[in-house]
This record gives sequence, structure tokens and C-alpha cells, in this order.
Amino acid sequence: MNNLGKRTAKLVASILILAISLLAACSMSTQQVTTCRATGDPVNPYQEVIITKAQLNDYMGQSKDISPVPASGCPTSPLVVSNGKITICHATGSKTHPYNEITVSVNGLNGHANHPDDIIPAPASGCPTTKS
Repeated sequence: MNNLGKRTAKLVASILILAISLLAACSMSTQQVTTCRATGDPVNPYQEVIITKAQLNDYMGQSKDISPVPASGCPTSPLVVSNGKITICHATGSKTHPYNEITVSVNGLNGHANHPDDIIPAPASGCPTTKS
């Protein structure tokens, strides 16, 4: 291959890499996630909203926002965040002791969002002692 052929091949490779990068960025900017947006309203503290993955980092700037939405839906009472931590009722699967009240980092809350029976946040009266 002569110099012109090598330069052409490098140019084509560079264009392909650029095109793939742009397509990946466009794809990420259109993928959607559902999140619980903190409203500041004590009566309706969260609103379920759909945003793009590209917006997620900016949108999650408020420590009280939750993403992804817990399986049980957005909380109906305001989250109490203390030193970056929140208290939740973690479902145990036990009939005699259905919940453990645990305090987790807000950053670790996402790990509990897919637990269908977890209660986020824990009620002010504490976790239920029976499962309804």
C-alpha cells in the first residue's frame, strides 16, 4: 500500500471512530430512565418523571431525588437525609420478622430500589412488624 492509500485508510478509520462515538452519544442522550424528583412539597414530596440518561447526573444533583424509582413507586413522605444517609425498611422475606430497619447511604439507595417490598423511607412510626 502506498502513502496515499495508508493516509486514506487512516482517514476512513478516524471517520468511522468519530461516527461510532457520535452514535453512542446520541443513543445515550435518548435512552430514558424514570426517577422520583423531590418536589419540596410535604403533601406530595415526589413526582415520578422520565428523563434521558444524559440528564441523569444533572437531575440527580438533589440528594433527595431517587433513581431508579423503587418497585413500590415514589415515596409518599419526605425523605429524611442525615449526613448523606437515610433509614429504610428492608424486606427480609420472613413471616415473623418481615422488615429490618436499616440506615444506608443515599448513594446506596439505588441498590434497594428494585426490592419490591422495601419501604423507602421508613415510616416515622418505624417499620411494620407484620406484612400486609
